[in-house]
Amino acid sequence: MDIKLTVVILSWNSERYILDCLNSLLNSLDGIQTEVIVIDNGSTDSTRELISEFRDERIQVIYQSKNRGVSTARNIGFRKAKGEYILLLDIDTVTNGTAIHSLLDFMEKHSDCGLCSCMLANSLGNIQNSCRKIPSIRFKFLNVLEALFEKMQLRRIKKCVSHFNRFQFYRNKFALEEAFEVEYLIGACQMIRRKAFEEVGFLDEHIFYGPEDADFCIRLREKKWKVFYLPYVSIIHEYQQISHKRLFSKMSFIHLKGLIYFFRKHKHI
Repeated sequence: MDIKLTVVILSWNSERYILDCLNSLLNSLDGIQTEVIVIDNGSTDSTRELISEFRDERIQVIYQSKNRGVSTARNIGFRKAKGEYILLLDIDTVTNGTAIHSLLDFMEKHSDCGLCSCMLANSLGNIQNSCRKIPSIRFKFLNVLEALFEKMQLRRIKKCVSHFNRFQFYRNKFALEEAFEVEYLIGACQMIRRKAFEEVGFLDEHIFYGPEDADFCIRLREKKWKVFYLPYVSIIHEYQQISHKRLFSKMSFIHLKGLIYFFRKHKHI
């Protein structure tokens, strides 16, 4: 039987999330011929043991000896994928059948859509700004300022920065009951049409961790594919923001290298 959907999930030291992610996903796939590809990026906690407990024929697990970054690991999943559509999911997501079926239904009805996603919110109901304008140096600078003032508990100053930064997002459209076109969607949840992927190619492996998702959306739109956000369905995403937890950490430096590469690659930004 032909595979309709391939789900690619990347794990790395994810013992806190792996069970909720996989259990919710497997319970959301009724009526969909699916394969689930889990790429473990060199976990050193109990993630591998927890994955091994699943005895579901839909799951394939690929173990990496070390953390090779988001783009490289997800490309391994792309190479294995057999589905007509490919769903990239972060490990800290909890899905539901309504959202997955709605994304598939939208793709089936809109042949010009290369990539789509739904609303992402954490378990407290806080909506993530997962659909955005293409990153610019100005936007990224304002993001860092927001994170810095939040850590310093300077809420009034942060509110001021957020006001100037609001044009980066589509918050005024979150209450809509129909899909709308956006510049890019973060990689935590992306449903991609195989035909579009075959035209655009793999994720750029020069980018270890962010903004490989924005780069992919730029290349999609250059090929005349549209990117859509569906605000009327949602999944849970316990957004970790690894590069913002410690602004001067190794991961922040790696993210900065990716951004510099991204801005040099897309000179028009």
